[in-house]
Amino acid sequence: MKQQEFIENINKLQTKVNQMTDEYWIQFSDLSTWQFWYHLAWVIIPLVVLYRYISRERFFEILFYGYTIHVIITYNDSYLVRYGYVDHPYMVISQFPFSFSVNAAILPVVYMLLYQYCTDREKNFYLWSLAVSAFVGLLWLEVHKQLNLFQINEKMNILQLRNEFLNFYIFLGNYLVSIIVLWITKLFIFIKRNTKR
Repeated sequence: MKQQEFIENINKLQTKVNQMTDEYWIQFSDLSTWQFWYHLAWVIIPLVVLYRYISRERFFEILFYGYTIHVIITYNDSYLVRYGYVDHPYMVISQFPFSFSVNAAILPVVYMLLYQYCTDREKNFYLWSLAVSAFVGLLWLEVHKQLNLFQINEKMNILQLRNEFLNFYIFLGNYLVSIIVLWITKLFIFIKRNTKR
């Protein structure tokens, strides 16, 4: 098969998948479901809380931290969904089959406010982030699995991960992302302070 034929086949299949996702959303995840409103609330409420409590003096620094969390988590989640490792059976809009509420609002806002709290009060971010990541990965995620808002597929076993430890892996992943983003943020602050104008 030639390159252009390959591209055209991929586009046809992608269009079909998009149509099926739209149909699925209309049947199972639209405005008539409590899951839609649950996810929408988890988009709006964290952003309102962030607007209320974000430090105006450190606005861009804290938003940089949260944006970086958002990007990394969204890329990771998109990869896991696209390759069939996890599913989010309910979504706010069908064009985002990954967890828009979690990736765009809940986790970034939680970690932004944690970053702000720890840096303002000279608290140990590593310990606090460990606690928050444990809560999110072990408790909150389990509740979402029980409510069928998040599914881990059997395909995940290809990664040689044991099902009983999958929540732990997500907790560990969130923790590592929060620490890596902390280092990235510190690096950018260092560069900003040491750049001649």
